[in-house]
Amino acid sequence: MKQRDGIYVNGVKMKFKGVNRHSFRPESGRTTSYKNSVEDVLLIKEMNMNAVRMSHYPPDGHFLDVCDSLGLYVIDELAGWHGHYDTPTGSLRVKEMIEHDRNHASIVIWANGNEGGSNPELDPLFTKYDLQNRVVIHPWQLHNGIETQHYRQYNYGVGNYDNGPEIVMPTEFLHGWFDGGHGAGLEDYWKNMWSNPLSAGGFLWDFADQAVVRKDKNDSLDTDKSRGADGIVGPHHEKEGSFFTIKEIWSPVFFERKEITEVFDGRLNIENRYQFTNTNTCTFTWKLKRFDFNNEKEIEGLITAPNILPNNKGSIQIDLPTNWKDYDVLYVTVKDQYQKELFTWSFPIKRPKQKTEELIKNNSAKHDVKISEQEGGFVVKINDIELVVNKTNGLLKKVSNKNGIVPLSNGPIVQEGATNFSGISYKYDDEKNLVISSTYDKIKSFNTLQWTIYRNGWVKLTVHYFPDSLHTKMLGINFDLPEDQIRSVTYMGSGPYRVWKNRLKGGSFGVWKKDYNNTETGESWNYPEFKGYHANFYEGFFNTDKQSFAVATETEDLFLRLYSAKWKTDQWHNYEPWFPAGDISFMNAIPSIGSRTQTRETTGPMGLDNIFTIMKKIQHARSKLCCGLISIPILNKCYASK
Repeated sequence: MKQRDGIYVNGVKMKFKGVNRHSFRPESGRTTSYKNSVEDVLLIKEMNMNAVRMSHYPPDGHFLDVCDSLGLYVIDELAGWHGHYDTPTGSLRVKEMIEHDRNHASIVIWANGNEGGSNPELDPLFTKYDLQNRVVIHPWQLHNGIETQHYRQYNYGVGNYDNGPEIVMPTEFLHGWFDGGHGAGLEDYWKNMWSNPLSAGGFLWDFADQAVVRKDKNDSLDTDKSRGADGIVGPHHEKEGSFFTIKEIWSPVFFERKEITEVFDGRLNIENRYQFTNTNTCTFTWKLKRFDFNNEKEIEGLITAPNILPNNKGSIQIDLPTNWKDYDVLYVTVKDQYQKELFTWSFPIKRPKQKTEELIKNNSAKHDVKISEQEGGFVVKINDIELVVNKTNGLLKKVSNKNGIVPLSNGPIVQEGATNFSGISYKYDDEKNLVISSTYDKIKSFNTLQWTIYRNGWVKLTVHYFPDSLHTKMLGINFDLPEDQIRSVTYMGSGPYRVWKNRLKGGSFGVWKKDYNNTETGESWNYPEFKGYHANFYEGFFNTDKQSFAVATETEDLFLRLYSAKWKTDQWHNYEPWFPAGDISFMNAIPSIGSRTQTRETTGPMGLDNIFTIMKKIQHARSKLCCGLISIPILNKCYASK
């Protein structure tokens, strides 16, 4: 350790990407095997982590053997929790631990106790018994020039952390609980840690949910009333969404953000965040893929690995075919020198509007659109489809076809704003399509909607709205779709895991089929969860009990929300996910999520409320303030399920 500088291994400054790990298995409790140790270390490394902390107690010797063999830095910790040993007892414990573990090359740091449970009188014994004189820390304390405080808020610290002279290395941060923490907030924290020369990284809490098999309860898994549901993976290593978020954020090969446009030349900027490894030891491949829900088309190729030294920047050059614009997405996969995948990045080529046009043009049929009025609604008929729109507020009341009711209704309801559509009228356009629209009034009906029922059977909804406040948790429109009738959703977008505002990384653009489940993260482990927010939505098929319907959008960066997930809270109300009204939603902005120890706002900028920008637009020589005027076109096609 170099004071006011960092922690070095073989002359290289470290950024520890670490996790706390318990020795645990549902069937055997704290008794684990060499095979279990291999499984744990491989899974930790699969998340692109490079370090592990032995929280509360030293591990089995075979776990350290595996860390030596496969390469994982270790903080080895004297047993305890909050309280500390008296000096006679602690002296024996330190001697036993170090004599047992000191020949393991993977150990780079000793921890004298856990969470403030450090007896300073024991510190000299670490030097006495360890001839390497490895670094000694006091977790949750400032000791020896290293600040390890647990669960520090992102924007916290008076005279320390970002502003102080000490090395910063929280030995616990972003305490996961159910679907919060871990990946939620990590991108903000890691940007700060990576750019701060005095940061030595940090360690997430913790690796796996702890649950025991209850033979007295039909072999169910018991997490002790959610007290053990704070892992990145489940009791049997089921992968949560945060697993993949961490994998992308902590990848040692970092890709600069890139929007693919018509003039893309195949060049992508990257950064080598390895500490010892040149990127020319890695394997880079590319793949182009096109989707149309019925079949896929793809081609792939090899990329010349760039010669980029550790902690340097460079680029890769992809030799794409001349017809690359005909595809929907570009994937780039990087594998390390052992052919283990670091991550696969996806870069959408086509925009939602292009894919929507492809979907719509497949239906060239033309039918007359008829409208009548009855019982407070406009009844619209086209071929065997019937829609009922409320003629007072413009909301969709009912959809049916020859097979019966399509259970989509009661929308669009504006979230975080007024559903004040009024002055509803209709007319036919030049193509004989029917247009039902509201009337704009700057005081009473400043939000507007328009339904366009096309002769080919598609129905287009356009909504212009702005919210009640410039600071808001979520923005979008909601519909009813009874949960007991949904069976699955197949959609094009980022997936397959759900996202939060402060956990957007880790997904892949593609076509994903999700069967309905009611998984509660950390309490049941059927992943990925069906419910929640799904990013970069293009189009999808909603399969209900008796009907199916398609939805496509022309709006970029749209989120699809499927129902409201189950969750538990705590006495501090840190972990409380927010969901809009209704059953399904199409959102321009979604909320963030907290963790067990922090509210969502304290995990960094991405955890804060969404901020709506005021734009000023000049029309017809007069000023009009439009608070982020947003259009959400939604195209619904109803057809018989197969």
